[in-house]
Amino acid sequence: MRFTPDILRKHAQLLVDKETKKNRGILAAYLQGSLLYGSPLLGGAGDIDLVFIHSSPPENSHEIKRITPEIHFDIEHHDQLLYRRPRDLRVDPWLGPAIRDALPLYDPRHFFDYTQAGVRSNYSYPENILARTRPLIESARQFWLDRQISPPQAAITELPAFLEALNKTLNAVALLTGPPLPTRRLGIKFPQKAASAGSPGLAVALIHLLGGVSVTEEILRDWINHWDTALTTLQEKTSPTALLAQRKIYYQAALEAILQSEKPADALWPLLTTWTEAVSALPDQLQLQPAWKKAVTSLGFAGKDYQVRLAAFDGFLDICEALVLGEQSDSVTRTL
Repeated sequence: MRFTPDILRKHAQLLVDKETKKNRGILAAYLQGSLLYGSPLLGGAGDIDLVFIHSSPPENSHEIKRITPEIHFDIEHHDQLLYRRPRDLRVDPWLGPAIRDALPLYDPRHFFDYTQAGVRSNYSYPENILARTRPLIESARQFWLDRQISPPQAAITELPAFLEALNKTLNAVALLTGPPLPTRRLGIKFPQKAASAGSPGLAVALIHLLGGVSVTEEILRDWINHWDTALTTLQEKTSPTALLAQRKIYYQAALEAILQSEKPADALWPLLTTWTEAVSALPDQLQLQPAWKKAVTSLGFAGKDYQVRLAAFDGFLDICEALVLGEQSDSVTRTL
């Protein structure tokens, strides 16, 4: 069966109808994420992002429901109290864009309609753009400053924190002209986001910052084999199964599709972030660490090389801070 965006939206509506009939505590439900902007499929795999708003704290905050092995629902469950102040949500870097663009699928009391109207009001004002992006860039800068005051003793264990700071930086730039970037498509979409924000050179700088300039397709395929082992182990060892492990096919299909594209290096971000997450979630599985450590060492995230990476991150942050803090606000406003 060919899953077009229209068919996937119908699946979303059917699930919402089923869940709301079963659970009267659901106040509203909405569609968010990549299906709003086209097809969510990459390499034949994708997800449908749904949010259910509950009248009381939900038992689970996040779950995966499968349609096929390649396509699943990625469902978030929110307490209604999260939505009590729409003006605050307007400047939230993650919820703000999601709510602004969301498609309501169930809202009999107009609860979400009211919230969405509040978020959309003055959403694109420069001061609100700054309010969404500035905390991300400041958090990333604090990460760098902390390492200057107290240099890390074991740099290789720093990679999760480094990637988190970099992710905030990249999405601060992305938020200047649209929604934040999902993990799978970040490498693919960031060049366009950087260009729209007025700094196309950031895309090349990102590859250098990740140490990916000399990474070949052959190297990436070897790393993906080890990544596969880590995700398989995560599936077997965690209870309940971690969300990352449940989405193995989702990421695997994307990595393969990117490797077959004209820019295989775009696979580096989703590969490195999810591989690092899997290895970090299994500290007792020592057999998984050598291949990962060898890979991140070759990318420059160990020993003295890590100081070079931090220095490069400082320069990268300087450019992003200039964009976010307004030195190119005129071009950003024109874009919006």
